[in-house]
Amino acid sequence: MMISLIDNLKQAGKTTVVFAGPESSRILILPEFGRVLGLYTGNSDANFLWTNPALATAESATEFFRRGGWRNPGGDRTWLAPEIDLFIGDLARPGETYAVPAALDPGQWRGEDGTHGLQLKNESVVQLKRSGRDISFAITKQVRMAANPLCDLKLDLSYAGYELTTMLELDEDRADSLPARLGVWNLLQLPKPGRMIVPTCRRAVPQTVFGEVSPADLALADHALVWSMPDTGDNAKLSLKADGLTGRAGYFYRSFQDADLWNLVVRNFTVNPFGDYVDALWDDPADTGYVFQACAVNEGDETFNELEYHAPAAVTAPGQNRVCDQSQLWAFRGGFANIATVAEHLLGTRPF
Repeated sequence: MMISLIDNLKQAGKTTVVFAGPESSRILILPEFGRVLGLYTGNSDANFLWTNPALATAESATEFFRRGGWRNPGGDRTWLAPEIDLFIGDLARPGETYAVPAALDPGQWRGEDGTHGLQLKNESVVQLKRSGRDISFAITKQVRMAANPLCDLKLDLSYAGYELTTMLELDEDRADSLPARLGVWNLLQLPKPGRMIVPTCRRAVPQTVFGEVSPADLALADHALVWSMPDTGDNAKLSLKADGLTGRAGYFYRSFQDADLWNLVVRNFTVNPFGDYVDALWDDPADTGYVFQACAVNEGDETFNELEYHAPAAVTAPGQNRVCDQSQLWAFRGGFANIATVAEHLLGTRPF
């Protein structure tokens, strides 16, 4: 629940910020980690997003933030791509050499007063693994509430949403340096079990990044990919290129507090079919252009599903070193029939 989560974080020494928006909805931000940690309707403290179960008590939250290594509080975070060059030390042994760069997460985030409320900024240096080259960057995030895109339908539903604007700026290289390309990568963590729905312009051709996806869990139609993401088993991840994507994806799951209620979280993002998307498959670094990913994570107590998308890259060259990405997150809760109507309007298909 939101109040207890805020209190547990406070006792663990972490500051939070809460914004209220349309229909009394609220977003909870953890500035030190540069994340939206919670999204709530006006009539419920049930979080649409996944948060680490270690935050459930003040004692476990305190211990969680004291431990070494990468710590994942949950929520909506921003990394940079390409993953294979920033996170994997040896492509021949990706699982053994995967490490989250501290410059990205937790980073050195700080909250600043922005034009429309709180602005989050992380300035640091990240290293390209294959070349050993250091790249200076600045990520600036602006989070503000977003209105219900279907308010005219007058459906009996609860709603919450926000808009995320992400600016990436890279230092320019010397004229004799080969330009480097880095792109914004936003990752949204959601509770298990659930179903990922990706509308497409034609039959999708997903690629497996790692793990195995059972054919029985994956439905491919002419205008949608639907993955019934397992809540057990090994980690697995699918990836899609820009061609054929519509710029929306949704995640559908049943409420844990009330079995009669269902949730649909929709991310609306920009897709440029000719954009310079730098993320690649782990086993083929030359195969770039991937924009959307769905990832099933099962690691001890940390089990969640991710809805991920990429933005075109900034380049360490004059006039090309800054990019700005904008996306919206719309979340709905209610009876199945009304949630199905939302899915039809925003995703072009019903969740079943």
